[in-house]
Amino acid sequence: MDPKMAAQREYALAEGLQPLHSFDLWGVIVDQIILGQRKIQLFKDLAAKQGMPAEEIARIIREYQDLLNGELYAVGTRKSEIIDAMDAPAFAQGILPDYATAFFPDAVAVMKAILDTGEKVMVFTSKPAEGLVEQLSVAVGHRIDDIRYADKNLPDAFRELFHYQQREGNCWISHTADELPELIAARKTGLFSPPGLIYINRNNSNSREDVQIHGICRYVNDLRDIDYLRQAAG
Repeated sequence: MDPKMAAQREYALAEGLQPLHSFDLWGVIVDQIILGQRKIQLFKDLAAKQGMPAEEIARIIREYQDLLNGELYAVGTRKSEIIDAMDAPAFAQGILPDYATAFFPDAVAVMKAILDTGEKVMVFTSKPAEGLVEQLSVAVGHRIDDIRYADKNLPDAFRELFHYQQREGNCWISHTADELPELIAARKTGLFSPPGLIYINRNNSNSREDVQIHGICRYVNDLRDIDYLRQAAG
């Protein structure tokens, strides 16, 4: 058991707080390639019907594909803009993502294990995720009500949510993501013990060395390799 993480958990329990673990959505809980390609095809169909210029359609698809591939410019400050451009035609028609068809088995397994023991799970994503509560709750066998979104490239987004969770009786002790910018932002806050920031390699966009040079010490290819309940070395 990592001593720093153990101390953080023991402090939470002593203060009457519930340990809380957060997970990014795309690329961590849901397969971004499966859902992303469906989004691209739907966008092509709807955008063409709406008369969007072909060059604009091509640009939006290219940038969104870069986002799926983990290109640094696309997962950074432009991420929200790129997602909005892809989603706009579908949302205008009231079409929401079918998340349940693309949940990663390892993510579902570790979230269910956390919830089964009475600790808490939060989905922390970049954009609102309509329809996710119902689909994810069925998958893990527990009601998932704590879904938050913010610009996770900003340390203040983590600070504000951390203190909100404290006021709600929770101690946020881990965050898992497949993109470096948000983990770097979380690390800069100083609120998380190093083992509490976990990089899951989903698309080979960053090597173990790339990740660890930024102070993120946990790097795994399967979330079942991390014992979230004891935070043993992964």
